Amino acid sequence: MPPIKKKKHGNSLRPLPDAVQKPQKRHSGNRRRIEEKPVQPPAPKKKKTRERRPVRVPKGVARSFFALLLSTAIVCSVLAAGFFCYRAARSFCITSDYFNVTEVNIEGVKRSSVLPLLADAGLEKGRNSLLVNIHDLEKKLMNDPWISSISVRRELPGRFVIKVEEREPRFCARKNGVLYYVNGKGELISPVTKTNFTSLPILEIGPGGEESLPLVADFLEAFGYAGFPFDASQISWIKVSAGSGFELYWESRHLRLCIGAENWKANLKMMATVVTDIEKRRESYSVTEIRAADGQVWTKSGD
Repeated sequence: MPPIKKKKHGNSLRPLPDAVQKPQKRHSGNRRRIEEKPVQPPAPKKKKTRERRPVRVPKGVARSFFALLLSTAIVCSVLAAGFFCYRAARSFCITSDYFNVTEVNIEGVKRSSVLPLLADAGLEKGRNSLLVNIHDLEKKLMNDPWISSISVRRELPGRFVIKVEEREPRFCARKNGVLYYVNGKGELISPVTKTNFTSLPILEIGPGGEESLPLVADFLEAFGYAGFPFDASQISWIKVSAGSGFELYWESRHLRLCIGAENWKANLKMMATVVTDIEKRRESYSVTEIRAADGQVWTKSGD
């Protein structure tokens, strides 16, 4: 029973309420027991995060995006359909007999052998014309040494037109013991054989004649218009050198003609005038050499 405290006022004693009563202390001997609570580390501070608000896309931007997406899908569909149509059409064309080669027309061929090269290049009758590669065909035909340039035209469904430009031989020249046809620039074309033999003058290059070699083509062209009583095909040989210029030998008359390389056009005209005059007087058999240089002409008679 709780103790009863007395009040000084009056004789009545009233008990104190329980909330006012002081707790009784427990002592264990002379030591005071202290209960220790475990020390907890401080809680980490939370970072303040901003509140994210939902992003709203404008209606116009959304419509433009969907329109772009739709148009891209339509374009891709059209391209895919076109590709499949192309593959189907190509497959039909390369397998159809309608596009087979039926005619090959060749123009400008005189000495070149084009026909054997056509079969090697894949151009032959009965083959599908669309399978013929024109670039490869022209490249293989250019292997013929006589061909200077060539053009191939395909005319559907099955016709080909081949135009050939050949090198024109002006004379012959020896190299390493072999006789070659040579064009006007001094370039070798092809060896001389029995099947392609043509009577042309022989070209010889003397000391220092390499410098005058590019003029040979122009010289022979001017020779044909100079008024000589014979053409260049009747000349046995022509020699180019620095000292004598252009030397020609007329075998049927045993006549040697020497034209100086310097101002050779004027010298050639004077030479043609003298040779024509000698022919008219029938003295060409007695004259063995005629030389034209520096605006003058000299003749030499045989013994």
